[in-house]
Amino acid sequence: MQISGIFLRPGTELQPLNSLQPGQMVQVEVLRVENGLAAVRIGGQTFTATGEIPSPPATFWALVREVAAGTLHLQHITGTPDQNAALTTMAKVLGMPAGPETTKLLQEMVKWQLPLDRSLVEMLFSAARDLPPRERAAFWAARVWLETLDLRFDPGKVKQALDYLLGSKEATPRGQEVLNQAVPIFPNQEMVSFFTFRGKGIHGELYMVDSRAGKKGKQDLPLALVVRVETPVLGETWVYLTPGKEGLTARVAVAEENFISLFKKAAGELRDRLAALGYSIDDIQVTARKISCICELLRPHEPPPYRPVNALV
Repeated sequence: MQISGIFLRPGTELQPLNSLQPGQMVQVEVLRVENGLAAVRIGGQTFTATGEIPSPPATFWALVREVAAGTLHLQHITGTPDQNAALTTMAKVLGMPAGPETTKLLQEMVKWQLPLDRSLVEMLFSAARDLPPRERAAFWAARVWLETLDLRFDPGKVKQALDYLLGSKEATPRGQEVLNQAVPIFPNQEMVSFFTFRGKGIHGELYMVDSRAGKKGKQDLPLALVVRVETPVLGETWVYLTPGKEGLTARVAVAEENFISLFKKAAGELRDRLAALGYSIDDIQVTARKISCICELLRPHEPPPYRPVNALV
């Protein structure tokens, strides 16, 4: 595929990734094709493209081999459409050790459509080296998400936000403040607002997930509403509410298996309470699952399928 004439059209409110470098693996998104010209998006930047380009919607991965004046050379990555096989291939291309931890880290980066820069992958991998293995998945989920916000170049803010997200002993209210002031750097990325609440025998957090097109907390109906509730008896419970065709869909994650039947019996009461507020519940799903931070619940759907490509951008 030959693509000529790069024209960047980042949004005025964004800070796009301008520094595409050799060794990065990038996700190429085909936005539209018209009169032989295509608009593609790479790392938050929009390019005008020509050549053998798949019809939209299409997304594929490529490795940046060379950056010349006005030209990016992207190399074909061999692999299969299977997601795990693709991640293994990506790890090999980046020179990273294959294994479940590398796969987990790359999964998080793919989920947020970050360019897979080897130096960034190595930094994130080494940052979790001293953590117990059971804590690394949650750490990467939170730390990778912070790379999509405009605070990512400020180590102090990153530390404050990370401590807050993971419930560290060093967490302070400043972490919540930093997160509420942060802005996504990618177009069409959802924004998250953070609130805390505390009552007698109960405390937790409320997260409002908004469309990138609107301002935090300013929409009539958010993309999702997430509640984390902690009580002495039931421990930590997460409720994830999203709008459906007929009403709200609720996904409930409880601390232990023996709490599942209890919450299923209480589903009727939850429906009644939400109905009193003007909302109807379309479906309620209850599972026992350990969740360490809100970032593990964001973007629950699988990332776009892997497609190999030879390209000159």
